[in-house]
Amino acid sequence: MKVSQATDNLKRRLQAALRLLEKHQGIKTWPGPSDSLDSLMLTLLSQNTNDNLRDKAYTKLRRRFPRWEQVLRAPENKIEEAICIGGLSQQKAARMKAILAWVKKEFGSLSLEDLGEKDDESALELLTSQKGIGIKTAAVVLMFALGRDLCPVDTHVHRMAGRLGWVAPNISAEKTFEVLRPHVPKGRGYSLHMNLLQFGRTICQARKPLCGRCFLYDECRWEGKAGRRAEMK
Repeated sequence: MKVSQATDNLKRRLQAALRLLEKHQGIKTWPGPSDSLDSLMLTLLSQNTNDNLRDKAYTKLRRRFPRWEQVLRAPENKIEEAICIGGLSQQKAARMKAILAWVKKEFGSLSLEDLGEKDDESALELLTSQKGIGIKTAAVVLMFALGRDLCPVDTHVHRMAGRLGWVAPNISAEKTFEVLRPHVPKGRGYSLHMNLLQFGRTICQARKPLCGRCFLYDECRWEGKAGRRAEMK
């Protein structure tokens, strides 16, 4: 009974937060399909860096190596040179080559088109079987490239889930994804992810959250939140 009540409560609170997020920030809609392998490589470059540096690294990489076959065949040091602006270039270059080699072996070509034929669970399991592809990276690829109804848990979503009391303190982002996944309102995975991302970047920032502007103040369970919220205008 206690488990059922806790589950119902989490579902209700997720729905309440999503309604407020969409009211104040808009309903986010999936823009449409994109190449899954491109998305995977871009997401690998995003690890431990910001979006701006990730995009610069990806752009430079594709200019130097327009085709993934060229990246697979290139010496690692040449890939490192192309992506160095994004940080951890040695590690990322090695992982990219290893994953590209796996993709070619697993699917017969440098394409992840066949992922579209798999259900979410099978696709997540297959992708995360490879070193360097965690559950966040796999979920991001499936959501952005294929429009799967998932809410990937990145740094911002993980922070929001903790502060809003959706998950217990100090659990991993991977565990947070597992806990939240069954309770994300159907058809709203993309909107929830993008809205939490926007909210985490603009209002509930890691170091200096703007509690006075927070429209989720009454939903917040974070002990560090400041005073009473200012009236929303």
